[in-house]
Amino acid sequence: MIKSLLLIVFLFSCQNVFSQYKFSGTVFDANSSPLIGATIQLVPGDYAAIVGLDGSFAIKNIQSANYTLIISYVGYKPLQENIEIKNPLYKDFILEADNQILGEVLVRGNAVKGSEVQARLMERKSPNTVSIISAKSIELSPDVTVANVIQRVSGLSVERNANGDAQHAIVRGMDKRYNYTLVNGVKIPSPSNTNRYVPLDIFPAQMLERLEVNKSLTADMEGDAVGGAMNLVMKDAPEEFEVNADFQIGYNQINLDRGFLNYDQSAVNRLSPQQIQGEDYSATQDDFSSDNLSYNIIKPMPDILSSLTIGNRFFDKKFGIMLGGSFQNTYRGVESIWYDAGVDLFGSGRPILGKLQERSGSTQQQRAAAHTKLDYRINKSNNISFYGGGYFLNDFEVRDNLDTEVDGRNYDPEAGTAILSHKTRFRSTYQKIYNATLQGEHNIGEKLSIDWSTVYSLATNERPDNTIFIRNGELLDNQQQPQSIERRNPRRWENNSDQDISTYLNAKYYHGLFSNDDYIGIGGLYRMRDRDSYFNRYIFDPFDPARQVQGRDWDTYADVNWALLNPRGSTSDALNFLSGENILAYYLQTHHEIGRVEVNAGLRMEETEQFYSLKNALSNVNPDSSQTYRDLLPSIGLKYKLLDNVNIRSSYFKALSRPGFHEIVPYRRSEEDGFTEAGNPALDRVIAHNFDLRFEYYPSSTDQILAGFFYKKIDNPIELTLRRSESLTQGERRLMPGNFGTAINYGAEFDFIKYFNKIGIRANYTYTNSSITTTKVIQGREDPDDTSSQLVFNEREETRPLQGQANHIGNFSLLWKDQLTGTDAQLSLVYTGDRLEFVSPFYNNDHWSKPITILDLSIEQKIKD
Repeated sequence: MIKSLLLIVFLFSCQNVFSQYKFSGTVFDANSSPLIGATIQLVPGDYAAIVGLDGSFAIKNIQSANYTLIISYVGYKPLQENIEIKNPLYKDFILEADNQILGEVLVRGNAVKGSEVQARLMERKSPNTVSIISAKSIELSPDVTVANVIQRVSGLSVERNANGDAQHAIVRGMDKRYNYTLVNGVKIPSPSNTNRYVPLDIFPAQMLERLEVNKSLTADMEGDAVGGAMNLVMKDAPEEFEVNADFQIGYNQINLDRGFLNYDQSAVNRLSPQQIQGEDYSATQDDFSSDNLSYNIIKPMPDILSSLTIGNRFFDKKFGIMLGGSFQNTYRGVESIWYDAGVDLFGSGRPILGKLQERSGSTQQQRAAAHTKLDYRINKSNNISFYGGGYFLNDFEVRDNLDTEVDGRNYDPEAGTAILSHKTRFRSTYQKIYNATLQGEHNIGEKLSIDWSTVYSLATNERPDNTIFIRNGELLDNQQQPQSIERRNPRRWENNSDQDISTYLNAKYYHGLFSNDDYIGIGGLYRMRDRDSYFNRYIFDPFDPARQVQGRDWDTYADVNWALLNPRGSTSDALNFLSGENILAYYLQTHHEIGRVEVNAGLRMEETEQFYSLKNALSNVNPDSSQTYRDLLPSIGLKYKLLDNVNIRSSYFKALSRPGFHEIVPYRRSEEDGFTEAGNPALDRVIAHNFDLRFEYYPSSTDQILAGFFYKKIDNPIELTLRRSESLTQGERRLMPGNFGTAINYGAEFDFIKYFNKIGIRANYTYTNSSITTTKVIQGREDPDDTSSQLVFNEREETRPLQGQANHIGNFSLLWKDQLTGTDAQLSLVYTGDRLEFVSPFYNNDHWSKPITILDLSIEQKIKD
């Protein structure tokens, strides 16, 4: 009897096991976009699932029975139907947008803002070659600045500052001078004191809705981007009330091990004595504070990174507002060893390691951002918006350098003797960018659309009391001897402002000749940009060099008895100038879709007037100058839709790159490396011809496989070399920019994105190769056979890659997203191969950086709904 009962129970259990099935499928909208996060329920019972990253879902261990299926997602009509589970079942579903209430339609329209779906769709539909990083992807990454985000894009690497922080973008091997930055589609000026390019680490990543990297240009885009154009699209007003806050805290290990070099930032005089007292004022030692020129070693507070955005819509969803702010305070430490490579002084021309430099530095960085976006939907055909942004970056740096002369008669490593040089730099830098943009979009009837923008931007850079404390030393029997103070210790005040006023106007007429999206577009812009540059340097000697022995006469900078050599400073320097640029641009563009072929062709004209005026006239120097030029920039893009989800894209565009404001000014300045740096008023613009070919496969709305090839021919590229000015045939050589022949740059890109239910994979790889031939100098004997003959500089041509170009760049990211538990995680790897870091003016003496691999892990956990 017992055996019979056990047999019945066993058979019943087997029946239950064998009657459990799996129900799976996908949920998409009418545009084939996966509705990530949609809920699936089977009633009755506790059966449920959430749609994953690729639109799929799965419910396991379902008892065989009849159920009511309910699928729901915000902004869509719930789907309800009866289903019978008696076998494993797979089914695809499409949800219909809920069009009954206008607000819900708008919710649905903006729900994908900042999503991966939106990013892939924009890449696919774009008339040019573009790569997009979505806000969601940025959220899941460990990146805190736009400069960090940039390195995730295929074909892009970053140039880092002395602290190791990403700062500028290298696009397809093209140096930062060949790229420009947009905010919400309009160009902004740079706070840099020497160049046009914008330091991308000034922008916090949390403010972005998406980052667009345009690798090819169309006629309606500004033409001065040989490498590419980066567009920072800031967060817009949401459809419903939304608050996002982010707070992070951390610590830098080097500050625990070594401590942080800190100085009194409040004691820095933001204005020079001449700025305070007037141009004719003769300064005294009492006008200079020394409280900011000594440092303490401290344990700093933890790094803090925070942001807050608040947005909503009012008045029946017509008026939207998004307010945002960000603050970051970080402490960076650097320990590095660097060789100052030179050339043999005795005529062989061979490279030598002339100086070993041991660097120890600390930098406190403070970033802040304020963001306001307002928009008003007048009606379905007219919309106006206002964007106001302020971005601030303060750097407070202390750097100790110990230089050891390793190429000289006084260097004997066995005896422990060497000549030493000690340099301590105290540098405070304040950078700001302000932008105010008023924009309008108008549809006139069904065929004409007009958009316009009026922009005011201001970028400032202040570097007050930039001081270098220089001492001489000696190593005897491996023991450092007391230091003596070197002559000509500088204290410099530098600041510049860059003001930009621009107006954009674009119009499109949709004629519908071949398709509803066919149009003819016209438009243009007018820009007035003015730069004001101020430079003043005061030089100090120890008052009595014989009585300035360390430990006996002084311990810190404040103890030294200084003599001011130039009481009125050096404001007569050519670095005090006004410069500017006026640009008038206009274009004609046409777009046609003929069957599976999409053609976008256009012609852009840019007229440029560039000028400078020295504030103080100098002998043998032209006090003001201007140049005007006109450039005709054709572009054409072809896209063939091999299948509905497969594109073959090709393009050509002509682009230019203008010299920097600073580069065309005839200044001269002696730098620490011993060379005289100089501007070049004869510098010409760069012209480039760019070709692009790309295969695009989009298996779904979130997945993609891309493979492309690019080629660039660059005429008159600008390079920094050691040369005489155009007016000199003899005498001193100067480190100055010049135009050099023709450069070639080509490469290939591969991009892969695939999402499974809970797992996402992103990978890209770029190969780049470039070459340029420039004139270098090589030192040798006037008579090579006579070692006693005079040493002379000879010129020799050298072919090398473009500065900043790495042959190999790779990215790999592994994403985990669990909708039920609210757990997000991402593992990211970035590889940048060896590249040319610094171009030496001497033949066969360039500096290269080794490959860099960076691994990041970030985890996010939802605590509550």
